[in-house]
Amino acid sequence: MNPAVVGGDVRLPQPEQKQKINTMDVQVKRAVGSWQVWAGPTLLRDVGDSEMLARDVARVFRELRPTEWVTIGPATRPVVEYGLTNGQPPVAGAALPENQKGWPGARLGGAMAETGPLPAITTTAASAVVPIDLKTVRVEPIRGVWCVRDDNSLLFNFGSDQANAEQAVAVIHKYGFNRIGVVGNPTLPAMRYLFVSLDPDPPKVQGGPLLFNAQVEALNRTGIPVPGVGFVGEMIKIDPKKVTARKDGNEWVVAYGSEVLGRFGPTEWAAREAARTIQDARFTEFCKLGGGSDFTFFLKDGKPPTRAPFASQGRSFDRNALKVQPINGKWAVTENGRHLMSVGDPREGEWIVRIIQAYGFDQLAKLGSGNSTGGIHFLVKSR
Repeated sequence: MNPAVVGGDVRLPQPEQKQKINTMDVQVKRAVGSWQVWAGPTLLRDVGDSEMLARDVARVFRELRPTEWVTIGPATRPVVEYGLTNGQPPVAGAALPENQKGWPGARLGGAMAETGPLPAITTTAASAVVPIDLKTVRVEPIRGVWCVRDDNSLLFNFGSDQANAEQAVAVIHKYGFNRIGVVGNPTLPAMRYLFVSLDPDPPKVQGGPLLFNAQVEALNRTGIPVPGVGFVGEMIKIDPKKVTARKDGNEWVVAYGSEVLGRFGPTEWAAREAARTIQDARFTEFCKLGGGSDFTFFLKDGKPPTRAPFASQGRSFDRNALKVQPINGKWAVTENGRHLMSVGDPREGEWIVRIIQAYGFDQLAKLGSGNSTGGIHFLVKSR
């Protein structure tokens, strides 16, 4: 039986957001200081300053020859994607690269153990390949994030997005996807995509729980541990040297790979100054709560920064005087009755207070965007 049609009657939790694509129109362009992949008038991928990476991404589309393309996860940071040709998944029969035979992703830690061979005909554009065990693939919460795993390895990390993690597993079963392909650096890939391989699965690597535990330890996206609460939000490991300022549509952003740390509108100089500040401060974790507060902060090797960068604007506060209360009909964290930050609801406010007290923060700082909105807010423990 063709594995491409196994499970075709599986009902998906969400509708597929299909985008029509003509791979004859796929081309690589240099624009706004970065290399981009386009299909006609549609931007498919911005890969930054690597022409080779852009050409590898373009090669994936040309080899798969999809008529539709689907992403799962945030629009600006898809966790995984896949192509369909007239409703059917691409099928490959090429062998695994020699340096990956017998390897189910051991070299790719945590969320980046999300790899697979090239769909369609060759594997020339895939930098790594990981098989999927269709019998055991499932969604599981791990360290405060929703992951897709099988009995052999951790495949995808969806952060706090349980719905899309469940969508990914349903899609895998619906189309019989048994491979994941990755393009680029496994720790910060430009693309991960699903396809069907007719090749036999490689032998399982010995190690079982030890291998899986190593992948968990290497997760670069987890929840934020908060005493008395558990895990909330997301904590993302970053390499400060790779934080950049770039154009995203009509606005400038500060980003780490596809993860946007802050938006700066049309103000290029402010975005570049913020990126330099993060690099100079050597922050290694970016934390965000989500919800209605847009609450973010940085850590340095798991510890709070002890001084605000010179380029930031700051406000000191008494962390022992914080409360969550309504102000003008909206919820806020206050200090002795003064507004400190807006929150979506009381529970979110209590989480923020506990985070502040757990890390000992006493100063709110901002890398500004030149106006009252945008920029990057973070916290400092100054004493």
